[in-house]
Amino acid sequence: MKWKRQSTVEPVFGTLTQFMGMRKVNTIGLEQANKVMHLSAMAYNLKKYLKFEQKRSKSGAGRIDLASLVKSALQYLFGTCIKHLNLVPRF
Repeated sequence: MKWKRQSTVEPVFGTLTQFMGMRKVNTIGLEQANKVMHLSAMAYNLKKYLKFEQKRSKSGAGRIDLASLVKSALQYLFGTCIKHLNLVPRF
């Protein structure tokens, strides 16, 4: 069981703390800390996905558009946050 944890969870936390600035969560409250962790997990997964896509399609024929991917990911994230918090955006 220890080997499985070391191969799945610990590299993620190592990357978040060493390279993505997650040594401290500077928020007040558990809900806000959860939001920060969700955003950092999304950034980690997006980084990992982009690395996978670049390896998979070296010819450029099947590459994804980074701007559209980030836009759709942020729309999904903020859409779920707004629905979860029952907030209505004010423009």
